[in-house]
This record gives sequence, C-alpha cells and structure tokens, in this order.
Amino acid sequence: MKRARLLVLRLLIAFALLVLAFLIFIGWWGSGHMVSPQRRALQDYHLEILGTPAKFGLKIDPFTAGDGTPCLMVTASPHPGAAKKSRIARAELERRQAVVPSWGSQLGTIVLLYGHNGRKEDHLPICERFCAAGFRCLLMDLPGQGDHPAGTGSFGLHEAAQVEAVFDETAKRFQFAPAPACLFGVSQGGAIALQTAARSPGKWQAVASVSTFSSLDRPLLRSAEEIFPEDFHFCCSLAAFCVSCGTNLRAGFWPGDVRPVEAATQLRMPVFIAHGDKDPYIGIDQGRAIFDAVPAKRKQFRVVEGADHNRVLSMGSHQLYADLCEFFLTALNEPAVEFDRSE
Repeated sequence: MKRARLLVLRLLIAFALLVLAFLIFIGWWGSGHMVSPQRRALQDYHLEILGTPAKFGLKIDPFTAGDGTPCLMVTASPHPGAAKKSRIARAELERRQAVVPSWGSQLGTIVLLYGHNGRKEDHLPICERFCAAGFRCLLMDLPGQGDHPAGTGSFGLHEAAQVEAVFDETAKRFQFAPAPACLFGVSQGGAIALQTAARSPGKWQAVASVSTFSSLDRPLLRSAEEIFPEDFHFCCSLAAFCVSCGTNLRAGFWPGDVRPVEAATQLRMPVFIAHGDKDPYIGIDQGRAIFDAVPAKRKQFRVVEGADHNRVLSMGSHQLYADLCEFFLTALNEPAVEFDRSE
C-alpha cells in the first residue's frame, strides 16, 4: 500500500511538472508571437506598386528616420497611370457632392499604422485612395515587425511617442507643414493611433481606427481559447496569464496595460471607428466600447456587415474608403483641439 501511494505521488508530481513545463512553453512561445511575430516578406502586390507607383497614381519616396525606422512618404503622382482605385474614390466622393480637391493636392497628412504581423507596404492600396482625396501619406514600420531594427513592440505604449517623433522629423525632411495631420490604423495600428492621438490631442486633426481591441488582454484570452479544445477552456485564463508574464519578461509591459478604450476618453477631435459585425477575434462590442468612451462631439461608428477581423476594408469596399476620405476631408475644416500634455 505504501509503495502504491508513493507511485501515485510520483505520478502526480510528474504530471504537475509536465503541466508547468507546458504552461512555461505556452507563455514564452505566445509572448514571442505577440511582441516579435515572424516578419513577413514583401508580397507580390507590394513589389508591383513599389516598382510602378505612377500606374497606381502614386509617388513613393522611401527613407529611414533618425531612429532607424524605415518609412515611405507617399503622395499623388503628377503623371498618374490607370490609378483605378484612385479614380473610383474620387468618383464616389463627387457622387456624394463632397468637395474634391484637384488631383495632386496635399491638404494635409495621414499617418497610416498597420495590424499585427504586418508591414508598412500593406497600406499602399489605402494610400491610393487617401492620396487621390488630397492627402500625403506617411507609412512606417513598427518595432518588432517589417524592417524595423527594434526586436519587440508594445502595441502603442512606446510606439505613440515614436510615431510622433518620426512624423515631426518627416515634416522637416520633406518641408511640409505639420498641421493638419490625421491618424489611421487597423487593429494593432488602430490601438497605436488612438494612443498617439491621446498623447498629444492638439497635434492631430482627426483619428480613425478599424477593428481595434479595447484592451489587449481581451484578444490575448481569445487567442488562448482558439488554441485549447473547448473541454480545456478552463485553462485559458491561466495560459493567458503565462503569456502576459512572458510579455513582461520579453518587452517590459503587461498586455492589460494597453487600453485604447482609456485613450479614447482623451479624444475631442473627430473620431471614426469601423468594425465588422462577424469578428470572432475582436468582437464588435470592443469597437463600441471605444466609441462610447470618446467624448468628441463629432464621432462616427461604421458597422461593416458580414466582415470578420481581416476583411473589414475589403468588404466595406469603395463605400467605406469614401466614408474615410470624406471623414478626413471634413475634419480639415474643424478647429484643432488645444491641449496641455503632461509626460
């Protein structure tokens, strides 16, 4: 009997050690994917636009900021080719009787920030629309992704200051007025855009975010639920906690500290929120929570019916892009918000 009890004890200890080892693995692997995902190479459509930008109505100037951030300054080409998406965007704005500036106008600047595991070139097709509507566009790689030299990212906790600094440097480099300037971001990029806008509200004329989480710990828990079978969902909270610990060890922050919904409470400039109603990863309730937290008088919430997390812009199609262009154009005519920022 004594031997049997000893064997059971040893088995329980061995099982506990295996569970512990598994949780450590999940925490380290998951945190690595979060703050330093595998970097994506340039895609064929990136290379096509970069190789023949005028065909898409664009002029692209690549450069590296002083802190090592790889960037693209994108403006309307003076000699556009087919520029199909650009012309569709302008036609839709004209159909709505919006005031469309002459081709090549640069009424202001939009900083575009991409989603997790992306790279700056992902937003070149969006630039086709924004440049056609009269904006210059600044694209930049984010820490831990694209070609950025930094190894890890923080979903906006540190990037907000970096975005601001790179933008200021870019305005001096290309000799354009720093105002008016707007922010646009998708998912992770939306979180960074909202936090950047909250950091210096008077610096930005408007901000738009697409498919953005209200707090980073929520999609983290959802990711755990996707990994574990339904019968083991009771482990998800513990697994998410382990990933949070790994994130803190790797990058020095806790996912729960990244809260765009709190940043939203500081925004009094025009705000545009878009979200798909079939998003299984970041539910539309998170987009609504951000929207409800915004105190701005002019704010819009755009539901894209049938869209999951990755297809809001494609399913929203030309109408959503026109909504965004019209939103930014209208925001140019509104007075900037005065602010005092405490570091």
